[in-house]
Amino acid sequence: MKLIKIIPIALIGVFMSCGSGERVIMEDGAVYKVKNDTFYSDGKDITEQLSANEKEGIKAVLNKRLEAERLAEDKKEKLEKEQNKIEETIEKAKEKQKALEESQKQLEKKQEAREEAREDVLKAKEKLQSKKEKYNKLKEKGKLSPRDEEKWQGRFEDLEAEIAEYNTIYKKLK
Repeated sequence: MKLIKIIPIALIGVFMSCGSGERVIMEDGAVYKVKNDTFYSDGKDITEQLSANEKEGIKAVLNKRLEAERLAEDKKEKLEKEQNKIEETIEKAKEKQKALEESQKQLEKKQEAREEAREDVLKAKEKLQSKKEKYNKLKEKGKLSPRDEEKWQGRFEDLEAEIAEYNTIYKKLK
C-alpha cells in the first residue's frame, strides 16, 4: 500500500526532472514557470534574480499543488471504485428483485390453478348432488323405466369419475 502512494510522488519527481514546465501562481498573484531548477516569468529566465527563499517558496507552492492534485486523483479513483461497487450492488439487487417477482408470479399462477381446481371439484359435486335429487324425485314418482335407471347410473358413474379426476388434479396442485 505504501508503494502505491510512493509511486505517484516518484513519478512527479521524474516528470519535474525531465524538463516539464509547471506553472506556479503565488499568493501575491505572480505567475512563474518552473522547469527543472530554472524559473521563468513572462517567458524570461529570472532564476538569478530570485533569492533562495523565494525559490524555495515557489517550489513549496508547486509541491503543495502537485500533492493536492495527486490526492484529488486518488480520491477520484476511490470514488469511481465505490461507484462501480454501488452499481454492481444495484444490478444484483435488480436481478434478485426480478427473480422474486417471477417467483411471485409463479406462486400466484399456482394458487389460481389450485383455486380453479377446487371450484371444479365443488361444481362437479354440486352437479352430482342435483342429479341425484332429480333422480330420487323421478324415482319416487315412479317415472323411471329400467332403461332410464341404467342411464342415470351411467351419468352418476361419469360424474363420480369426473369428481375423482378433479380431486386428483387438486391434490397434485397442493
